Amino acid sequence: MIFKTSLLRLLFLTLMATFMFSSCYKKQDTIVIIKVNDSTGDVVIGAIVRLVWLSNPQSNRIDVEAETDPQGQAVFNFNDLFQSGQAGFAVLDCLVNGTVMKVIQIEEEVTTQETITI
Repeated sequence: MIFKTSLLRLLFLTLMATFMFSSCYKKQDTIVIIKVNDSTGDVVIGAIVRLVWLSNPQSNRIDVEAETDPQGQAVFNFNDLFQSGQAGFAVLDCLVNGTVMKVIQIEEEVTTQETITI
């Protein structure tokens, strides 16, 4: 009887440890939203926004482009490129209609929002 109780206790503790140490972590989205305004503050619809690493022309890992929507926003989703456990994600050049406007630091698993005035 003591052996059976000890075995059940060991089994219970093993199961508890398995549940406690197994990860319930869910990777969060890595999103970039670029809002484009004109000099008067009005949104710009149809602007071409490109995120790319220009300082290394040999790198084509990230080179994405989107058109601004009716709210003047271009939305980029980097979930496929970000790996859990990765330290940092990317620092990219942001071009609007072919002109470099600023450098954007993209944080992993958060929504990065920037406003650009052209």
